[in-house]
Amino acid sequence: MPSSLLGCGEIEGWIKHRTVPFHFGHLALMDLKPKAKEVMNSIPNYLMYMKEHTAGTPAFSVLDCGKVLLSFGFYPLWPGVCEGWMIPSNHIDRKAVALVRGARTVFNHIGSAMQLRRLQFMVSSSNLQAIRFAEVLYFEREATLVKYGPDGSDYYIYTRFY
Repeated sequence: MPSSLLGCGEIEGWIKHRTVPFHFGHLALMDLKPKAKEVMNSIPNYLMYMKEHTAGTPAFSVLDCGKVLLSFGFYPLWPGVCEGWMIPSNHIDRKAVALVRGARTVFNHIGSAMQLRRLQFMVSSSNLQAIRFAEVLYFEREATLVKYGPDGSDYYIYTRFY
């Protein structure tokens, strides 16, 4: 299935939480985790950056009781390869087990749904919670990207092959 046909209904079925198409305005409504705030504050015009970066790509926000738990999506680099991204709110901690199960299901299905051979994403080397999340979801650390982050910090690239 081409990435343009990946829809909220499919994602919602996989993660079992209300899912809506991502809108960059969701980020302004989120009670962001401190690490997400750091990234947001280090990129000039962050909301416009996200608007432009996610246009035309599969991107979603997960809601619970009217609050945005997280936003995530997939940015195709070229056929068969995508870069994933996720911006968590402070509200995910209360739903951590369910969201990890949902994320596992998403990552188990996304490869065939988007005809991927590789999915990658970057994680700040100082974000221990995101590192644990990546590893629990069977992503492997492939390399260290030295001075990669918007603030010059090191990042890890995590990959999963399909």
